[in-house]
Amino acid sequence: MKTADLAVAVFLAISVVSTGICCSALLLFRDLFQRLHYLSVVTTLSTLTLLVAVVIKEGAGQATTKAVLAFIVLLLVNAVLSHATARAARVREFGQWTPTSDEHIGGAEQGK
Repeated sequence: MKTADLAVAVFLAISVVSTGICCSALLLFRDLFQRLHYLSVVTTLSTLTLLVAVVIKEGAGQATTKAVLAFIVLLLVNAVLSHATARAARVREFGQWTPTSDEHIGGAEQGK
């Protein structure tokens, strides 16, 4: 086995293991806001390790270009989708997006 093949296998294993850990974490946490953090890891870490595996295996070419573009799109969409999901969940839970007067912002007023 070549060193490049071993590196590809390691990066693919990191991708699979991190995805598995994040999926199991989704089952452990009950709160949507906590679950959103673990979904973000899948779209960043797992996709990045897949990208590195493609770059090592294929070199410069069409497959690498497509993998880079897919990574960039997933990175950008992840931020927007996570924010939109959190915002929609907050509106559904509290009826509005902005904090209410009984909520403590930043923990500054916890002593009152």
